[in-house]
Amino acid sequence: MKVGIDASTWTNRRGYGRFTRELVKEMVRSHPEHDFVLVVDAATAAQGEFPERATLEIVATSEQQIQAASADGSRRIVDLWRMARAVARARFDAFFFPTRYSYFPLICATPTVIAFHDATAERHPELIFPGFRSRLLWRIKTRLALRRADRLVTVSQDARRQLSDIFRYPAESITVISEGPDPIFRPLIDESEAANIRNRFQLPPDVPLILYVGGISPHKNLQGLLRALESVPGSWHLVLVGDYQNDSFWGCYSELVALLGDIGLSARVTFTGFVTDEELLHFYNASAMLVLPSMSEGFGLPLVEAMACGLPVAASARNSIPEVLGDAGLLFDPTSIEDIAGCITRLLEDPQLRARLRLLGLARAKRYSWAEGAREMVELLESIRAR
Repeated sequence: MKVGIDASTWTNRRGYGRFTRELVKEMVRSHPEHDFVLVVDAATAAQGEFPERATLEIVATSEQQIQAASADGSRRIVDLWRMARAVARARFDAFFFPTRYSYFPLICATPTVIAFHDATAERHPELIFPGFRSRLLWRIKTRLALRRADRLVTVSQDARRQLSDIFRYPAESITVISEGPDPIFRPLIDESEAANIRNRFQLPPDVPLILYVGGISPHKNLQGLLRALESVPGSWHLVLVGDYQNDSFWGCYSELVALLGDIGLSARVTFTGFVTDEELLHFYNASAMLVLPSMSEGFGLPLVEAMACGLPVAASARNSIPEVLGDAGLLFDPTSIEDIAGCITRLLEDPQLRARLRLLGLARAKRYSWAEGAREMVELLESIRAR
């Protein structure tokens, strides 16, 4: 089977990029019986590291597609045409868009699967888009994708229910392709690495680190987290890991910096910007807990990465998070400052609780793997392939 895959998000630094890279790499590795062709714009092709056994179909576009499809951008019609023409000429048996974010209309009858990671943009548009124009373009792209897709995939049962309800799409036509931790994320025995990562990012020694990993965006509820930390006693330091300088999505970095100044916590918070996986591994192992206060998540990949490293988790009791976390972490109401602060305080003050959650998290993380997701994804593509 000749499978085409839109790889425009390969170098994206958010979960979209991670999902594309990890799932596709595993699909290519574990299914040598199929030919995988990655359709990618020239700028992304020059930046990415792609599987050796995959073929690249490089399309000359006027700008990089992940930037053009950003919250305040729009892709040029000529570029959409060039991407669509490349797909049509290749005569694939099936085509896969790893995210609707990078969807472009096709001009061929190739059976198509499109990933809708969540319904956050529909449920909280005011937290995702900077203005009316970007909301309108997103709605148009979404409607076109829904009409074109032979099947949808998403990343959790909760996201599946939301998509079915919001779009009145048959739930049986939405397949859940679960995410998983990269093998790099694991417990480290050498405690000196914790000191090294603190030194590298000029973090205070011997102070519990509260870790957040993800986008620096409004729907992540980081304002709520900062407000909650005002009432958390004792010594602690918050580390916010996420790209706030080159992110193509709507961010709130300047608002967070201003809030920190207003509440007097600037000295107790560090923005790291983008970090490598190796650095992230060390942050997971050097921290006291991961906090994920999001108003909405389709999956919440940092949850399973943290659990795979043995890091206790406190997270929002919203959407997919309770489904992914199970009993391996503490859940709080993301709209309640008191509830967020209470969970963080419990983890800081109770070493036995942290030890119990560490063991539960390590066991739960083993349920999730990219290998299983790749197997299910290939089976789905095989089921809709062109006859």
